[in-house]
Amino acid sequence: MALGITALVSTGARDGRAAIFTMDETTIAAFGTVNQNNVPPGNGALSCAPTATMNSFTFLQNAYPTVYGLDGGGAPVLQGGQGSWQAAAALLAGPLYMATSATTGTTEGNWVNGKVNYLTTYAPGTTTFAGMDSDATVNRPVWDQNANPTVNFLLQQLQTGEDVELGIDPTGNGIGHVMTLTGLTWNDANNNGLFDAGDTLTLNTIDPANPGVNTPLTLNPGNAMSITGANYNTYLLTGALAESPVPEPTTVSLALLGGAAIAFFRNRHTKV
Repeated sequence: MALGITALVSTGARDGRAAIFTMDETTIAAFGTVNQNNVPPGNGALSCAPTATMNSFTFLQNAYPTVYGLDGGGAPVLQGGQGSWQAAAALLAGPLYMATSATTGTTEGNWVNGKVNYLTTYAPGTTTFAGMDSDATVNRPVWDQNANPTVNFLLQQLQTGEDVELGIDPTGNGIGHVMTLTGLTWNDANNNGLFDAGDTLTLNTIDPANPGVNTPLTLNPGNAMSITGANYNTYLLTGALAESPVPEPTTVSLALLGGAAIAFFRNRHTKV
């Protein structure tokens, strides 16, 4: 059964009330619940990128069954013939795709290109991609903009029914993390169409280290959008990658989103 995309947008700009933008992709039940600790290599502590991505692929399979369908054995094609989403995440983490390391995690280039290669292998010609990623990515595809993600970009991807993975990094040295985005709510307090002081913005996510429940993260405006919530109070939002069927799903009708919210991000090298 196809799953709908829900949207609620209130501008409120004419009567002094704050503009509130809310976009959610169905419910968390539409997404995968694979735990990265069950995905090799090693004990899965560094397997967040393939796990969060496979939890996104589960959404694609559930939301667009006529596009992705079943394989010859009656299993979802995006499981790659593995018989379960967990086993599929292990395949995605393996040397054919993301080449995730038990000691250093997944490089940026392997995260980006590994998921493209996986979808090209198991669902050829079905998927379009988008990304904003300021890292120095090796073999960056043309669709992955070497630019800083914006709030407007996240809204647009949710609006068109794309699944989105988020890359976050600690403010100091350290290995980053990948999570699956399921929705967001932005309160534009002064109705200026920009994400700035006085606004609140909450991301609803699935954390592959604690799947099956919503992990809300609050974004904070600044020269880099920092995160408050869960175990990630010292992290920055540093990238966003998305995919959806070709052609893209019909866009949900939205009021004007206002100007693009711009933020600048530091480089990310590996994800756990």
